[in-house]
Amino acid sequence: MPAVFAGSWTLLRAVGVEPPTAFVWSAVLAQAAHLYAVLPISVRRQRRLFGRAKGGLSWALPVYLALFALQIWMADPVVTQRIVSAACAVYVGIIVIGLCGDRMVLDRFAPVRADSDVPLEFRYHLLRLYTLTAVLVLVVNESLLAAGTTLQMRVVVFSALPIVLFYMFEIMLRLTAPLTDETPS
Repeated sequence: MPAVFAGSWTLLRAVGVEPPTAFVWSAVLAQAAHLYAVLPISVRRQRRLFGRAKGGLSWALPVYLALFALQIWMADPVVTQRIVSAACAVYVGIIVIGLCGDRMVLDRFAPVRADSDVPLEFRYHLLRLYTLTAVLVLVVNESLLAAGTTLQMRVVVFSALPIVLFYMFEIMLRLTAPLTDETPS
């Protein structure tokens, strides 16, 4: 949702909204757009693979809405970035639990059908790449805060970061995927 973030920042600044408020509103709008795009897909995938949506999805929306409200109420870019950092840290923690052998986490983050022939090793590889991506977001986010960069620079970085991470993920997936019996030598 980089376009939502950059576009709303530009629009809000053009109409005279103060930079901190514009940053928070832009971030919340981008997060809401991401949620709007991802949550229905997650529900459909859970229903297709498991016959029903898992219980975690029923509380996800209220939690997200509460976090959006907190960010808007505080109207502080640092709070918004700390929430992103906390979300990344929780995500990394959950994925590490999956990497340690928790089958429920593996099935939620790298789901496959029961009759699928996707190797378990490849599913664990996906979890490792998810972890690396989340850690990179966390490091960039905290680095921007530690360096005391301007809000304009943060908007530029956060607008480009998802695109860069997407291509990095795709390249790493193709270059580091574990070999299977069907992989040509």
